Order: sequence, then C-alpha cells, then structure tokens
Amino acid sequence: MKPVRIRHCLFRFLRGNEKGQSAVEYLVVMAALMASLITLPNIYHTVSHTMQDKYTSYAFSVAISDPPSKQFDDTVHQGADILKEIEHVLFDIIIPDIRQGKLPGIGEIKDFFDLVKKLF
Repeated sequence: MKPVRIRHCLFRFLRGNEKGQSAVEYLVVMAALMASLITLPNIYHTVSHTMQDKYTSYAFSVAISDPPSKQFDDTVHQGADILKEIEHVLFDIIIPDIRQGKLPGIGEIKDFFDLVKKLF
C-alpha cells in the first residue's frame, strides 16, 4: 500500500469515530446521574417529604384563619374601649361606694350592665 492510502484510511477511521462522540458523552453523564439517584434514594424521599410538609403547613395556615382586616381591628378596638368603660364604672364608681358602706345607684348599675351587654 502506498503511504497516502494509509493516511487516507486512518483519517476516515478517526473521522468516523467522532460522529457519535457527543452522544456517548451524554450517555455517560446520564448513566452516572441515574446511578447516583438509584443508589441514593434518600435524596428523592427527603426532597419529596420536605415539599409535602411545606404544602401541608401552608394549607393548614390558610385554612385556619383569615388575615386580619380593618373591620376586625375596629371590632377589637371597640371591645377594648367598652372594657375600659366597664373598668371605669366598676372600679371608680361602684366599688368605692361599696367600700364606704353605700349601695351604688340604680343608674350606675344599669350603666354597668348596659356596657356588659354591649361587649357581647
């Protein structure tokens, strides 16, 4: 054989092997990833259980209560104001009268019970 012919055959042989090189590289990388996932199943379970726990916590927090609103805040402030009025009537008017030996007036007792009714 002539030397040119040998070079030509060698070049064709080398060029022919390069056509599938990237496919083989992808195959090797994917095989390594699959082998790591098969040998380490705890990674999948850890991630899936973590995501399930996060979703369960989120769903519970959404289902348990509505977020506070302006109306709710106003209701709470109104209840707090009524409690302050009840405290004023009870501790500043009714109890000092009882300590002095006097019975509280009917108007004061009526005011006290009206405030308690407003609270509920």
